[in-house]
Amino acid sequence: MQDGWPGYHAGMCVSHGAYYLEYAFFCWAAVADDLLSVVKWGLNCLQEVFVTRSEGDVHVHVLPSDKYKMSSVWIQMERPVSRTEVTASVLLPHVLLRGTERYQNPEDLMQAFDGLYGASISARAGKRGDFQTIELTLQVPADRYVGRGVRLFASAMNLLGDVLAHPHLPDGAFPRAAVESEIELHRQRLDNLVNDKISYAMERCVEVLCEGEAYGVSRLGYAADLPDITPQSLVDTYRLWLAGSPLHVYIVSPDDPERVTQEAFAALRPLVGACKTGAAATAVMTVSPAQQGPSAPRVVVERMDVSQAKLNMGLRTGVGFGSDDYPALLVYNGLLGAFEHSRLFVHVRERASLAYYASSRLDTLKGLIFIAAGIQESDYDKTRAIIEEQLAALRRGEVSEDDLRYTKEGLTHHYLQSDDQPFTSAMMHMFARFCGRERSVESLMDAVMRVTVADVVRVASNVSLDAVYLLQNGGA
Repeated sequence: MQDGWPGYHAGMCVSHGAYYLEYAFFCWAAVADDLLSVVKWGLNCLQEVFVTRSEGDVHVHVLPSDKYKMSSVWIQMERPVSRTEVTASVLLPHVLLRGTERYQNPEDLMQAFDGLYGASISARAGKRGDFQTIELTLQVPADRYVGRGVRLFASAMNLLGDVLAHPHLPDGAFPRAAVESEIELHRQRLDNLVNDKISYAMERCVEVLCEGEAYGVSRLGYAADLPDITPQSLVDTYRLWLAGSPLHVYIVSPDDPERVTQEAFAALRPLVGACKTGAAATAVMTVSPAQQGPSAPRVVVERMDVSQAKLNMGLRTGVGFGSDDYPALLVYNGLLGAFEHSRLFVHVRERASLAYYASSRLDTLKGLIFIAAGIQESDYDKTRAIIEEQLAALRRGEVSEDDLRYTKEGLTHHYLQSDDQPFTSAMMHMFARFCGRERSVESLMDAVMRVTVADVVRVASNVSLDAVYLLQNGGA
């Protein structure tokens, strides 16, 4: 997840944005005599299992854990991505934090959370494969560390429940000032995306690769939709989400799991009847199939005021989180562009000196890989040729033992680091729900360690380059 969202997963978003993997694994690997035993020792604490209880279409997943002194809550509602709904849905979580029936402005609401020993809440809209999500996170000091008889968790969950179930709706609609303010803030977010040319080029590559598909719908929505959003229409969107979306509540806490579960349901009781099973509740994520046979990729060239051209390429792999070949896909992407030793970094940036940056990221849920490079416009043909040669080299199995080992160590190191995040296990559970296959962190890393060059070649042989996007300097 982008924007610093919790539970970042290496397979989902390797080397993207703020989550470029640290290269310190080289130092760590130097002291690891028996890598597999280190992995098992380091990850044994991730073997806890979520316990799920459901009432209606509200599902509470609790993971008892003594690793943290905070109780962490991650709420996710999900619906299939819709072009007509996406922009209003992106605004909705921000407007929900503008006030509740009891605390009717954001200052009072935030002060109420802060009064619970510094509890914090945040909200965002996201895109998980083919699904748009509304997500809220809450962190509050665990009751067991505060004092006997203190019930911070229940109080914080009641506030969170009010945000979702009892928003401030004077005259049956969201406050006009709040909606207009969030519309303007979102217009600025869209402008900022265009101004951030690296992110903009990546978004455009997704749109080019997945044109006509749900995944091709912009995660931030569209500026053209903003004038049509009103306080009443946003209430209609809110009710649409309640009526057609399951509610998944992930809780990681050192407090008594039975009590935590009961207090969560007590706070969310008004939503049990409101949330009804929709298409998103039972649908399984669709993995974009790899294109079979030789075919020229779609090439789109656009011009803007840029000092450095942005070359982005979209690949389909036909492999997702639920596939048997997913561990091999993680290794494939690592060899291609996730690390300093990867082929894109070494051949495009270091040896040919053609790129200011060159990397690849993997979307776990869709089985898509996106390559990004910052280049001189005059070097486009040469850079693209070298990148395509790296794809061909992986198909031929040109992988050294050192590169294979470094890639496995790099992936393992990231998963070891992810143990510091309370939502890592929740993210894995979410992937399992979407893809129909459960994986523990330890089992996934064990599988990664067993990947062979032949496994990489099998994955590489089905990878197809389907889209090329180039952002150049100049007018339209």
